[in-house]
Amino acid sequence: MIFWLAILSLPFLLAGFSARELNAQPKPSFSDFEYHVTEDGNFGLYKPKGWKVGTQKYPNGRMVFVTDRENLAHVNVTFLENIDPQQDSVSFAKATVKNVSAQMAGLKILEARSTPDRMQTVVRYQRSGPPNTLMEGKSCFNVKRPTAVVFGYEAPARRFRETVPTLLTILSNITLLDAQAYQKLASRGKGGGPNLPPMKKASAPDGTCSLLVPEGWNLAAGKGAALCNTPDGDTGFIFTVIEFVGKSQIPYFDSSTIPGNLRYNYMPPIDALLVAMKHFGSTNLRPLERYSNPAAANQATAFLKRKTEAEIAVISYTSKNGVPCVGYFDVLGSHPTNTGQWGIIPTGIWAPASQFGRSLPSLIRVAESFQINQQWAAEQVRLGLANLREQMKKTSSMMSRYAEEMRQASLAAHQNRMKSMDFISYKFSTYMRGQQEWVTGLEGGKIYTTDHWGLSSGGQTIVEGPPFNYYNYQGDVRHGHIPVDISREVFEAVKTGP
Repeated sequence: MIFWLAILSLPFLLAGFSARELNAQPKPSFSDFEYHVTEDGNFGLYKPKGWKVGTQKYPNGRMVFVTDRENLAHVNVTFLENIDPQQDSVSFAKATVKNVSAQMAGLKILEARSTPDRMQTVVRYQRSGPPNTLMEGKSCFNVKRPTAVVFGYEAPARRFRETVPTLLTILSNITLLDAQAYQKLASRGKGGGPNLPPMKKASAPDGTCSLLVPEGWNLAAGKGAALCNTPDGDTGFIFTVIEFVGKSQIPYFDSSTIPGNLRYNYMPPIDALLVAMKHFGSTNLRPLERYSNPAAANQATAFLKRKTEAEIAVISYTSKNGVPCVGYFDVLGSHPTNTGQWGIIPTGIWAPASQFGRSLPSLIRVAESFQINQQWAAEQVRLGLANLREQMKKTSSMMSRYAEEMRQASLAAHQNRMKSMDFISYKFSTYMRGQQEWVTGLEGGKIYTTDHWGLSSGGQTIVEGPPFNYYNYQGDVRHGHIPVDISREVFEAVKTGP
């Protein structure tokens, strides 16, 4: 049964189905995908073999949905025209949830968020599915008056994360076909795939990797990385390392001396990819969907012996040529070293949004053909470990010097505190005894003392009487009497000087 049933008061629906428990699905294997054109000729998409595709037409739009073999996991996209000019994505989503809740009492909203302009709203939910099955899904409402697009996907909650990569792969390549495109595809035979351009295997000049390159495409490869794309760069495949330099955690080590154009502190993998894409000329960057990939992160962390994060995302952006594009990216991000160096390893495919579905077969074939020279990779691991040991040795030496500097600084601070304590102790003791010592500026630093009875020097009383006692005497201007405790500098010159 369709979950988001076509409610008469709303001009769209989202699909959902009842069936058995969903089998575990690993990360998409593109060799299991096939290209499909819907019978009404409205949509072209790339889907897993055996998955079913359906469409629905409405007075102001049309919808396509794709379901798995068990009629359980699914993807749906609805394109609408001439929507209510007063409606934004928030009111759109709210009205939808209200109407669906009336039909499905078990609907539970887990999260709802919108952009400041209220043109994009995302709703994450759970609901009761077939007996003993909790379903989880996500629906995204995008309004750009007078049109709107609603897309969503759903799977059993306990399998949701592992199913998402497959659902996003389908979702990212659904394409609306015009009549001319449909006739061209239909002429190749129902169910047939689009023609793939001739490809030939090519290797990096240094022999570190190889892949299939479509005729007319460019290839830049070396050190195990590859960029294969059309001459305009708007369609392509990439596997590379992008390096960043952040703030050093080692005292007195300035990371600004490390070469690099991307100078940012650590951020999650997809955020880092967006920063890098912007740096290389892309604009209007927006993740359409984004998920963490803990399985890949754990595997990379164990292999690299360094904390690693992994994310998957579908990103829309405008290329440096001004072309709206969509890309599917799987990104690993390694946490910074003590010197502040970190990086990401993106694997991705992209194409103009209007051609993504038709380009996907070629892109997948290129991506699946990519191979790294295993002998070279093993040597890189060996060199990496050797470099790590050398860095640890340098860091150890640097930290040893730092510890000695800290010891010297601590000793100096301790000595300074002791001198301050001597000065404070002197002032306190003379105050308690009712005495004040004076040093002359005209008699070679001669010391005078006032007490309860008068003024003395060297133990000999010079003058007695109240005007010259501790309480009243203010110093002799003629002889330049200065209180010994007027400052620590004067005290040290008198008491500890040569």
